[in-house]
Amino acid sequence: MRPLWCGIFFILLTTKSQAVIYKKTEYFLDIELSKKDFLITCSGGPTDDNSIVSFHLLDKDTYYNFYYRRVITVNQCHKHKKEYLDILKGQDSVRIVASHPTERLMQHSEKKAAPNPFKDTVKIIYGPFIRIQGGDKCKAYFSEHCDLPKNYWGGVTPE
Repeated sequence: MRPLWCGIFFILLTTKSQAVIYKKTEYFLDIELSKKDFLITCSGGPTDDNSIVSFHLLDKDTYYNFYYRRVITVNQCHKHKKEYLDILKGQDSVRIVASHPTERLMQHSEKKAAPNPFKDTVKIIYGPFIRIQGGDKCKAYFSEHCDLPKNYWGGVTPE
């Protein structure tokens, strides 16, 4: 007969990872997820000069989409994307912070436009990007927002 802890350990290994929400208010969201449930995209194509960096995260039936506050060039977007991915090299998880998160049910048109595997989600939470962290590395939209813990709130006034 196996000890009870063997069964519990097996259950933990077979359960899908879940987001860790460090802080969530009406104006702020600090969340950590497995890197395998994370994607960075650049809108626009080779003939388009306008792009927005978007961060996509998946937690069960919830799609998190955080985005830059302004348009940049496609080339700049790919450069930023590479910098973010470099920060996450060797990490199993990604921690991301956004401001003013909006939460609602996904609309059919949004599901069609979303990248895979985000098309099958029920709920979307979206808002402007503040920073991304991988281990002890950090990159923020405004560089001073990586001065932690001093600028933890990233310019958002805590409740």
